[in-house]
Amino acid sequence: MKKALIFVAALALTPTFVAAESFENAYLKARAMYGPGAVFEWNGNQYAAIHEEEAEADVAATAENAQMMIDKAKAKNKEVAELGFEWKLTRGIIKDAETALAAGEYRKALDLAAQAKYHARMGIKQYHYSQSNWQASVPQ
Repeated sequence: MKKALIFVAALALTPTFVAAESFENAYLKARAMYGPGAVFEWNGNQYAAIHEEEAEADVAATAENAQMMIDKAKAKNKEVAELGFEWKLTRGIIKDAETALAAGEYRKALDLAAQAKYHARMGIKQYHYSQSNWQASVPQ
């Protein structure tokens, strides 16, 4: 009888857990399962699993747009560097974007700059996570 009650309780609670899924979890799941641009539903609305930087880089491949994206990446990287959470590879990606821009490879420059800005944004996210969870790194 106890096992039957536990099973029924688990079935009754399952829809609550599914409905309580956060937007971020739904986004990450759709992106992991179906890739960038995957359409997913959350709270009755449809969304595309696109990073902010991918949307910013989805413009005409011109020198001006590439330079603007590189400038955004540099600004975001400066912000994360001031927090002390700059990722090593980000500067190299920005340099590669500048090289692509100089060579006239504007799409490549846009995509690399978008990637660098994403890395910097994740570094900022990492900083905030570490600030609110620092106690997890203290030995017991």
